[in-house]
Amino acid sequence: MRLLLVDTEHEFFAKITLLLDEAAPRRFVLEWASTYSFAVGLLRRQRFDLCLASAQIGHRSGTDLLMDVRSRGCVTPVILLAGAEEAMEQPDMAAVDYLDRHRLSAEMLRQAVRDAVFRRVEAPPPPAALMAASSTPEAVCL
Repeated sequence: MRLLLVDTEHEFFAKITLLLDEAAPRRFVLEWASTYSFAVGLLRRQRFDLCLASAQIGHRSGTDLLMDVRSRGCVTPVILLAGAEEAMEQPDMAAVDYLDRHRLSAEMLRQAVRDAVFRRVEAPPPPAALMAASSTPEAVCL
């Protein structure tokens, strides 16, 4: 399963890597985008099963990222990682979940990933235009 973590801190990437390995050894391939623009580019050009995005990405927010990629046709599920107060401030923008990044455990992460992927399987198929575009490698991410 391919996951993208969007966060400016390498230490947090290392923490998520360890938690994912604890939750399900060798099941996840985690890629890291340390900037907002790099994350948008990756989500537009590559397929990810799930994106874990920090509530704050430099001067932009995880909600900005979610709105930006949705406006470009990307339907990759996004889990926002925020502190307790930050999560309450985020508008309901179709993020599949919010996790408290300060209290994260392997079990919480495993459950959130499982739920996000399960919801995606149950979701209705994307519009025909997106399905046609998804057959070309650089068109639209799914």
